[in-house]
Amino acid sequence: MNATVEAWISHAREDLDVARHAVSAGWYKTACFHAQQCAEKWMKALLILHGQSPSRSHDLDFLADLLEPYVQGIDSIREEALVLTEYAVDARYPNRMDIDQDEATQAVHYAERLRTWAASQIDSSR
Repeated sequence: MNATVEAWISHAREDLDVARHAVSAGWYKTACFHAQQCAEKWMKALLILHGQSPSRSHDLDFLADLLEPYVQGIDSIREEALVLTEYAVDARYPNRMDIDQDEATQAVHYAERLRTWAASQIDSSR
């Protein structure tokens, strides 16, 4: 795995750690935003691994479409991608979303599932 892919994965791991901490601190919008960022960075790492330039898009379903020719089981993370995409922008601003602890916890869980899937794709490409 090249250094660029590793850098994206490192940032994705940090986003997941921040999301987990944010849930425990009661910062639910922040948790959702960082959960989305974690998933986005894992997906972009996969694109780079397969020789593609990552799109500047925050739309995880769109990124899934770009990944489809290169990976297995993309449909297994489509629900997570659709839900997490909502948090890319709106969760960063006041009065745009009301997010409770359950929703933030679910967003972190979705990011974890997407991370597990993406890591398995990287492992299978070695």
